[in-house]
Amino acid sequence: MNLIHRRTICRAIGLLTLTWALSPTPSVQANERRFAYAYESGVMAPGTRELEYWSTWRGGRAEFYSRFDHRLELELGLTDRLLTALYLNWRSISRNDPANPDTTVTEQEFTGISSEWKYKLADPVADPVGAALYQEYTLASDEFEWESKLILDKKLGGTLLAYNLVVEPEWKFGPANSEWELWVENVLGATHFVTPRFAAGLELRNPNLKTRGSAGLRHSALFLGPTLSYAAKDWWLAAAFLKQLPAPKRSLANRQDSLVLDEHEKTNIRVLAAFRF
Repeated sequence: MNLIHRRTICRAIGLLTLTWALSPTPSVQANERRFAYAYESGVMAPGTRELEYWSTWRGGRAEFYSRFDHRLELELGLTDRLLTALYLNWRSISRNDPANPDTTVTEQEFTGISSEWKYKLADPVADPVGAALYQEYTLASDEFEWESKLILDKKLGGTLLAYNLVVEPEWKFGPANSEWELWVENVLGATHFVTPRFAAGLELRNPNLKTRGSAGLRHSALFLGPTLSYAAKDWWLAAAFLKQLPAPKRSLANRQDSLVLDEHEKTNIRVLAAFRF
C-alpha cells in the first residue's frame, strides 16, 4: 500500500471518527447496510437520497498483487418498496512486472457505470422472512455485466441473518472475439446488535466461476471473516475482513494450490460509508 493510499485512509478514518463522536442518537433507518458483502431486503423511504462510497482492497496471489476497487453511488428511494441507484466504478492494481519480476507496475482505470434496482417483497421483522429482488447492470467500454440477486433476511431478537444468491453473467468484447463468464455466488451473513447502533458478526462468500467451453466450474472459492457496522441518524458505516479458505473446488489453472489465486486473492477488506441528504 503506497504512501498516498495510507494518508487517504488515515484522513477518512479521522473524519468518520469525528462525525461519529458528534452524531446525535439515531432513529433506525430501513436501508442501513449491516454487512459489507451481503445485501438486506430493506429499501429507503420515497424521496430519500443517499451518497455511498465503497472501497475494497484485494491482496495476495501467487505473485505480488494489490488492488483497490472503488465505487461511488447515488441512491434514491422511489416507493416504499423500490429504490434505484447509479454507480461510478474505478480501480487501481499493482502487480509484478512480467518483464522484470523485481519491480511492480501500477494500473489505474475507470471501469464503467452501473445501474441498480431493488424491489422489496417482504419485511424481515413483520413477515416470516424478508425478501427482495435485485438487478444491477454495468457497462464499460469493453464489458457488460448483468447481476441478479435473490435477497433473504430475518431478524431474530438481536441477531440479523442474511443470505444472497447472486447470478452474474459477464460479456467481454475484443477486436477478434468475445468472452463469456458466469459467476454464481452464495453470500451468508450473521450479525448481532451489541447496541442499537453497533453490530458485529461474520460473513461467508462462495464465488463460483463457469466459462464458455468448460464442462463444469473452473473453480469454487470460499471466504470467511468478521464484519462490523455502525449506524447513526444520517450516516452509516460497514466493514468486513475476509480471508480465503481452502477451496471446495480448486482452480483448473492451478490444481496443486488449495487456494484459488488466479481469479481471487488471499485477503479481501471492504469498507462502505454512506451519508443521507
